[in-house]
Amino acid sequence: MLLESFQMATAPWRVAINRRTRQMPIHQSARRGHRLIAALVLLPAFLAAVACGPDNSGGGGVSAADDPVDGSTISFGMVNGLVPAFQKYVDAYQKQFPDRKVTIQSLPDGGPDFIQQLSTQALSRKLPDLVFNVDNAANRLAAANVTSDLASWLEEGKAGLKGSNFLPQFLGQYRPLDHPEQITGLPVSADAVVLFYNKKLLAQYGEPIPSPSWTWSDLYRVANNVQTKSGGKTIGLAAPLGAGTHPEIYNPVIQAHGGYVYDPKTNKSGIGQPAAVGAWTELLNAYGHTSPAYSANDSAQAKFENGNVAMAFSVHATVPTVKSTLKDDWDVQTMPTVDGKPTAGGGSYGLSIGKTSEHKNAAWAFLSWFYDRNGGMKLAQATGQVVPPTADGLDSGSWRDATPPPANDQAFVSAAKTAVLAVQLPGKAQGELDASVLTAIQQVVLQHRSVADAFGDAEKKVNQALQAAK
Repeated sequence: MLLESFQMATAPWRVAINRRTRQMPIHQSARRGHRLIAALVLLPAFLAAVACGPDNSGGGGVSAADDPVDGSTISFGMVNGLVPAFQKYVDAYQKQFPDRKVTIQSLPDGGPDFIQQLSTQALSRKLPDLVFNVDNAANRLAAANVTSDLASWLEEGKAGLKGSNFLPQFLGQYRPLDHPEQITGLPVSADAVVLFYNKKLLAQYGEPIPSPSWTWSDLYRVANNVQTKSGGKTIGLAAPLGAGTHPEIYNPVIQAHGGYVYDPKTNKSGIGQPAAVGAWTELLNAYGHTSPAYSANDSAQAKFENGNVAMAFSVHATVPTVKSTLKDDWDVQTMPTVDGKPTAGGGSYGLSIGKTSEHKNAAWAFLSWFYDRNGGMKLAQATGQVVPPTADGLDSGSWRDATPPPANDQAFVSAAKTAVLAVQLPGKAQGELDASVLTAIQQVVLQHRSVADAFGDAEKKVNQALQAAK
C-alpha cells in the first residue's frame, strides 16, 4: 500500500508517532508494541512543573529591540529523517539573507523520544526557536508548553503570513483541544488521500478506469474482477487499512456513513455505533476479496509502484517514488463516495515556534519566508512531494507544472479541499483509540468475530479512557 510506502520511506517520524500505544498483532502480543509512545504518560508531570512559568506565546515577553531579525541566530529542531530536506531550505534562506543564521538541531525520529526530549527542553527553557510538529502530536506538545500560540500574529498578518491563507481544516489540526482559539503550528503540506490506478493493468483485464462518480461498491467490483481475471496474479486494490488502523482512511468513511469517531461535545466515541459498524464492515470486506488477506507486517503490504497492483490509496508525497519506479501508464482519481459524500482523508506535519524562544521575531521571519510561494514553498514544491496547504497554492502552485504522470492533479486539489482530517482525543484516549481499533480489526479478520461485537468492545475501552481523561 502506498500509504505504508510514504510512511516507511519518507516519514519515519510519522510511523513512530502514529503507533503510539498501538497493540501488536494478536498472535504477537508478547512483543513490545505498546511502548512506542509510552513516554506520553509522563506529560502530566511536565505540565505541573511548566504550568506556573510565564506565557511567552506569540510575541509575548519579547520586544522587537530585544529580538531583532537582521543579524539574528536561531535554532531549528527537526526530526532526523527530515534534516536533509530542511537543511536545503535553511541554506537557501541564509543565501537570500546572509546576515541571518539558522542552525538545525536533530530531534529523534522515534515518537517517545521526540515527545520526551521536547518536553524536557520546555522544562529547562532550552527549546529550539523553531520546532517540528505533527498533527497527531500537536495537542500533546501544546499541553506540555512546547509550542507558542501564533494566532495573534496570523490574524495580524505579520510579515505577510496570514492564517486566512491556510486551508482551515489543516490549520485546525494545530488548535489545542483545551484552547481551540489558539494556533500552535503551521502545516507544511496538504497531504490528502486519493486513488492511484494502473491504466495498463485495468485495460489488460478489460476494466474501466476510476471516475469521480465511483462509489466504494464500484471500486470493489472492479478490484475483484481484476483479481479474478488474473487468477490472483494481480492485486485489485491494496488493502485500504493496510496492516493497521489508518484513520486517514476510516475516519472519512465513518463520517460519510453518518457516524463519528469522537464527539468532543459529549466526550464520547462512536466507533461501535451502527453507522460506524457499517463503515467498518465495508472497509474490512476488502481483505481476501478485492485485496490480499490481512497481514500485520507493514513491509508485506502490496506496493503500487511494483507494477502488480491495479489500485491503491496514497498522497502526493509518494508521486516521486512511483514516477521513478513504475514504468506502466498510471494516474490518480478522487476517492470513491458513499451516498454522494466524498471520503478523502488526510493529515500533515507542521512547523512551530518554541514557547520559551527568545527569538520569536526571527523565527517568524523564517516561517514567513518558508511559506512564501517564491521562497521556501517554491523549493518544497520542486521536490514533487509537497502540496501547499493554502487555497492559492492548491490552485496555482508550481507543483502543478510537473510533467505527468499523474495527469489528473485536480484530484489532489479536490481531495485537499474536502479532506476529513482525524480528530484528536484528549489524554491517553488517543492511544487507546489506536490500540482498540487495531485489536478490533484483527479480531474480525483473524478470529472471525462479528464487526459489531469487536468494535462495540473497542468503543467501551475508548470511552473509559475518555472519562479518565476528563
